[in-house]
Amino acid sequence: MKVIKNNNSKIQIKPPPQSRVHIETSDELFQHHVNLLAVGKRGAGKSVFITNYLRMLKDEDKLDRLLIISPTAGSNKALLNMLGVDEEDIFDPEDKDVVKKVLDIVDGERDDYQTYLNDLDEWKQYQKILNDDRININNIDPYYLLKFSDEYGNPIKPKSKYGHRPFLHLFIDDAQSTPLFRNRRFLNLIIRHRHLGEMEYKKGDPERCGAIGLSIYSAIQNLKSTGGGCPRAMRNNATQLIVVGKSKDEQELKDIYSSVAGEIKDSDFFQAYDYATAQPHNSLVIDLHPKKGKSRLRKNLNEMLYFET
Repeated sequence: MKVIKNNNSKIQIKPPPQSRVHIETSDELFQHHVNLLAVGKRGAGKSVFITNYLRMLKDEDKLDRLLIISPTAGSNKALLNMLGVDEEDIFDPEDKDVVKKVLDIVDGERDDYQTYLNDLDEWKQYQKILNDDRININNIDPYYLLKFSDEYGNPIKPKSKYGHRPFLHLFIDDAQSTPLFRNRRFLNLIIRHRHLGEMEYKKGDPERCGAIGLSIYSAIQNLKSTGGGCPRAMRNNATQLIVVGKSKDEQELKDIYSSVAGEIKDSDFFQAYDYATAQPHNSLVIDLHPKKGKSRLRKNLNEMLYFET
């Protein structure tokens, strides 16, 4: 192959400026936002893996609100209490309006945060006025006094709902054979998950860029099957694929590898799989968007697996 390179800067492909707001998590956790798929037979431990990961996020103050789409979550009070889930945030996958309800919640959280940022701008303007010796306090707009003072006249600085930009998550369980997985609006939500809740842009303000976004976790029993398989949109947009437990279905294992074949060598995959799932309820974690310096393959969350190149 012969290559002739043109170094003209005008015809170079240049990526746009970074508009995403970085979500800082510990080294062992994933790069967010995620669209995580946990695959395994019934009782393998898919929900256990996901709920434990969500618990770790909550411990790091990176889980403010968890939505659940599942016909069975309401019966698991221990789960709801551990993750602080309100019953109003649990939805039935059979509900034809479930996607709209989720989107409305994300937009509502975005609107609340946007209102806080606007109020904070007004507060800063109010503080400038208060600190300006040239302005008579009697000439200050009463709007500011009413909005930013308590009943005794003490100033009240605006506070956001969570103390930071909202971190929202959606857990989908026991929904694979429901109409949800055939709902085009749901598949569109999967594709756009990190762009949901778009912020009102303001140049120079890092908080007013990008979108609130939604991290999604789906527990499924198989990637491909007639009628009840995982939609292509979910597979193609997965950021992590968690293989929970040992599979007795050789074709299923091949299907799992085919989903990551472009990223991982077959010998590395099958060696890692045999090691990671040797004991019951353990998982092979395939991270398709690992943090810098981290392996794409792990056993559970705490054992990085590296292979010679």
